[in-house]
Amino acid sequence: MNIVVLDGYTVNPGDLTWEPLEKLGDACVFERTSYDQILPRAASADVLVVNKVRINADHLRQLPNLKCICLLATGYDNVDIAAAKSQNIPVFNAVGYGTESVAQHTMAMMLAFTNKIETHHRSVREGQWSSQDDFSYSLNTVTELAGKNLGIIGFGKIGSRVGELAQVFGMNILTTSKRKFNGIAKQVSSEELYRSSHYISLHAPLTEETHGMINDESLRVMRRDAVIINTGRGDLINENHLVEALLEERIGGAILDVLGIEPPLASNRLLHLKNVVVTPHMAWRSKEARNNLINIVAKNIVDFSNGRMEKSLV
Repeated sequence: MNIVVLDGYTVNPGDLTWEPLEKLGDACVFERTSYDQILPRAASADVLVVNKVRINADHLRQLPNLKCICLLATGYDNVDIAAAKSQNIPVFNAVGYGTESVAQHTMAMMLAFTNKIETHHRSVREGQWSSQDDFSYSLNTVTELAGKNLGIIGFGKIGSRVGELAQVFGMNILTTSKRKFNGIAKQVSSEELYRSSHYISLHAPLTEETHGMINDESLRVMRRDAVIINTGRGDLINENHLVEALLEERIGGAILDVLGIEPPLASNRLLHLKNVVVTPHMAWRSKEARNNLINIVAKNIVDFSNGRMEKSLV
């Protein structure tokens, strides 16, 4: 079996092994693949493994040996699913690999926003503490998470795990989901969630319904001290509307791990606002999560080979 990985670098920059795939056949791993390199590199593939490389109908028509596509990701909007189905090429995604990683990053971003640990560390390194008249100082007003309302949009594995962790900090959890919450969250309407939440964390999948759900209309309902957290998909937020709300101080801030265009343009205004924290789409990237991801893809290949295709089939 010929297994070709077109863009493996972000998943494994060298601190992991591709052995789970190498055990299954002849595995060829490319760090990155440009559009023009897709067809020559994928030509011999029985199994094509991709993370963010875009595979369209034209590619699929020119890959007669291709038997299945496995995604090094949960999202699959970079593959033309309809075209793959029309050519009987199953597509598998990887579900559940990064729950702990994303939940941990979400909490870390909230704490970074409130406590600004790195900013204070730099100030100490620069000598500001040594020059103080007092034994203690802070560069900003620190607020506690305890007692604050956290609205979670998308209460699946990641969203519910964030709720569990936030509850340990003493936060009150709100969600619009109709799932059973096991005492973690209170179900409310979208309007009440926007109106009542001190923090709003986005974990919903990107669909026609959720695209741009954080927009001028929803932003105008929010508290003036509300902080939006996005570790989901960049396009859940209308970035122009968010920038305007931040500049007009209609909300308190934004904590973003994802943006609509990645990598972002240097001119993206969200990168330069004082009340915004941005990290480079790294919430999913713990070593443990990336190792899980490789193993899930290997299992998907084994399941495909054995005719067991239901669990991760898109």
